[in-house]
Amino acid sequence: MFAAIEKYRTTAQVLLGLIGISFIGFGVAQFETRPNNQYIVRIGEQIITRYQLDNVMRNNPNASRETILRQLMNQAYLQEGAKQLGLAVSEQEIKQAIVDNKAFHDANGKFSTEQFKNALSHSGMTEQQFMDSLRQDLLAEQMSALLQNNVVSDAQAGQILKAAFAERTLRNVGLNPQVFEDKVDSSDTALKKFYDANQKTYTLPQAVQFEFVRFSPSSLAEKETLSDDELKKAMAEAANSPNNKRNVAHILIEFGADKAKAKAQAEQIAAEAQKQPEKFAELAKQHSQDSDSKENGGVIGEFAASGDLINKAFKDAAFGLKSGAVSGVVESDFGFHIIKADDVGGAADENAVRQAAKEKKAQAAYTKLREQFSDEAFADTGSLKKPAEKLGLTIQTHTEWLTRENAPAAKIPTAVVDTLFGDDVFTKKHNSEAITVDGETWFVRATETRKEAVEPLDKIKDKVKQDFIRSESARLAKEEAKKMLADLQAGKNMQLAWSLVQTVAPQQMQGNLSAESYREVMAAAPKNGKPAYVLVDNLGAPQIIEIQKIQDVGGDQQALGMIKTMVLPSAKSLAWQEAYLDYLGKTIKTEQGSEKVSDTE
Repeated sequence: MFAAIEKYRTTAQVLLGLIGISFIGFGVAQFETRPNNQYIVRIGEQIITRYQLDNVMRNNPNASRETILRQLMNQAYLQEGAKQLGLAVSEQEIKQAIVDNKAFHDANGKFSTEQFKNALSHSGMTEQQFMDSLRQDLLAEQMSALLQNNVVSDAQAGQILKAAFAERTLRNVGLNPQVFEDKVDSSDTALKKFYDANQKTYTLPQAVQFEFVRFSPSSLAEKETLSDDELKKAMAEAANSPNNKRNVAHILIEFGADKAKAKAQAEQIAAEAQKQPEKFAELAKQHSQDSDSKENGGVIGEFAASGDLINKAFKDAAFGLKSGAVSGVVESDFGFHIIKADDVGGAADENAVRQAAKEKKAQAAYTKLREQFSDEAFADTGSLKKPAEKLGLTIQTHTEWLTRENAPAAKIPTAVVDTLFGDDVFTKKHNSEAITVDGETWFVRATETRKEAVEPLDKIKDKVKQDFIRSESARLAKEEAKKMLADLQAGKNMQLAWSLVQTVAPQQMQGNLSAESYREVMAAAPKNGKPAYVLVDNLGAPQIIEIQKIQDVGGDQQALGMIKTMVLPSAKSLAWQEAYLDYLGKTIKTEQGSEKVSDTE
């Protein structure tokens, strides 16, 4: 394992530039000292533990453990390097950094002790732990500034500009490998030698055909029925559920001196509001005698069916209406009310309640069925047919060969695949135990299995011959291209089927060449008036590119400035950082501890 740690230490992509990203700091990358070897690795006086690694992983679930370990190790080396260089951060600098951190500022932009304490509480850190972590971050910034202090000359920038941005005038000639197929020796001896050397290509992977039963609460819900009493009970529960909420508005007409007259007025308003519910707010502002709500269109707030609401008659009316409808006149101790209510959530809609009740019954049935099928499948471990028939389930079959490689395309869950290729199912052909994936239960049994094996040559001879001829013709074409390249570079005059001369920008070439071929073309430059030649692979076919001229871009001051201020400093900084980390790795004592990077080690 320690060798694995070593190989991750000096990779340029995770150097100092990554220090200070979200998971570094705020306690997750603290280093500590321990008297024993309960750590993954000790770098100088810095300790990296399994706890620290797991803590960072929780905040970065998409990163690999090796990448996180590599970053923590780079931090540790740089912390030790900072000590060697005499870099330090004072308590005053740390406190000032905390005060300046906008994450701890209130709405007025001032430092808030309360927000700082809340942040510490959320992170699970003490104030001292946070300050220690911040000290490491500030030291890292000092190190970064030190390593990035590079000066770029005009000459260096000009070289980069010419190499990476200048257009090339070029032409090319390609060799078609098919032209060489007649020259390939495809004797049985040659085919056998090729077959033996490439047996991995002709190895059939482990595979299985299988039968299975699967079910879920949703699939069972379709078969469930509800009696009238069950639906009535479910409706009552839904109506009184805390999730059943409505936004309630009313128009209040007080009794006054003449109660009958007040009621008649309320009935007239109710009739008008029932005809035009959209005018309820307008009517409330015009007629309601509730001074607290009339200017708000009569709205008195959001209420749950299980809560208190003026009186029972008022509540029954509010939750007995269809959403958006208006009630008749409802009497309370305050006067006469006309009520309008709109659904907020969880309203007792009969269809929704029916479906929810069926799903609830289905969940109970699902749990029971899972247990029953497990018992039946265990009792008759060599067949899914009997338990399926007994419990009214349908057996499905997968008659194509399933491999681990094609399982995702077949949409077979990983947990099911692992079970299919386990010893009990694959070798013994027993019924599987219950496999639960995303709330769905599977039972599987292998019907046919195929062990990993190399296909015999006599069965696949035609395929091997095609592969061999394709491979050999490509090799012969490349050998011929190498000879042509040597002759061209020697200055020989050759009659070749060159393409038309064209001027091409680097971005165009980058989109049509492999990374390696692109680098080779960009590195080639004409000399003494003679073109440069590069041999590249173009989708398996060799191609010679003749570079006749590289355009002069030295006068582009804007591009030159960008190279000087951005491109080269970054490249040089990474090179310096990699070199410095390599130096630290060779000079700072590093020890392996007893803890593992992961449980699988």
